[in-house]
Amino acid sequence: MQTGAFTSSPYDSKLHIVYKSSMCGGIMFAWLMNFISKIFGNTATTNMKQRDENWIGPDDTESGPGVAENWYLSYDGPAPIVEDIYDENYGVDRGNGAVPIEFYIKKWGIPDGFGKTDFEKNIADK
Repeated sequence: MQTGAFTSSPYDSKLHIVYKSSMCGGIMFAWLMNFISKIFGNTATTNMKQRDENWIGPDDTESGPGVAENWYLSYDGPAPIVEDIYDENYGVDRGNGAVPIEFYIKKWGIPDGFGKTDFEKNIADK
């Protein structure tokens, strides 16, 4: 049996990767994360800020939370894509995200995949 710094063990033939947690390692990790965020920008903060701002869509329609509730009255583009029904509104992909069902059906007709509720049928029959 050998003693000292050069003793053998059953694991000598395998690669050992050891991570030691230390104050120096923690400081290095924090420095590295700070460095990376300076290079690539603080994307989390940037993404959060974009949620509070309006944007211009591909058909030059302003969209976002700051758009007026009656945006659809002056909208002169193609029929907005309907994503869902919320109470008496269609949830759409532009403007502030809502158009009254009655207005939508009168201006653009019943959207594909919709028109099955009693409320929609009553409006279409008028």
